[in-house]
Amino acid sequence: MKLVLIRHGLQSRLPSENDLTIEGLHQAVKLGEELVATKINAIYCSPAPRCEQTMDEILRIREDDLPIHFSRLIGPKMKDEPYEKLKSRINLFLDDLKYDYKDEETVVVISHLKPLQMMMVLINGEKKNFDYGEMVSFDYAQD
Repeated sequence: MKLVLIRHGLQSRLPSENDLTIEGLHQAVKLGEELVATKINAIYCSPAPRCEQTMDEILRIREDDLPIHFSRLIGPKMKDEPYEKLKSRINLFLDDLKYDYKDEETVVVISHLKPLQMMMVLINGEKKNFDYGEMVSFDYAQD
């Protein structure tokens, strides 16, 4: 399958706010424009408001009706969450994708830095630093 990994747009630095900044909204709109011609079979989104807002902006200019799944498996890494627990939940998420989608399908994942980094490590051994509003897409082999 084609896997499209997206880090949510820039969020407020205030601890009491979990929303995107104006810049974060612009990042999300740009992602939507880049993806408008892509046939997407499903979107998986962290339940965090900043991820949902990013997804909303991506979907705003689309006319297709595609399945949206909110998943805590791709939610943010908690401060006290051990590395192995993060690895385990991301591995479970990736395994589920392999069984649910065919090679020719495209799945978009909107998440946070640590879960996205873990996906990259588990898929191809690469530790990548995702900027806010960054998108990376690649073929994810169905071993």
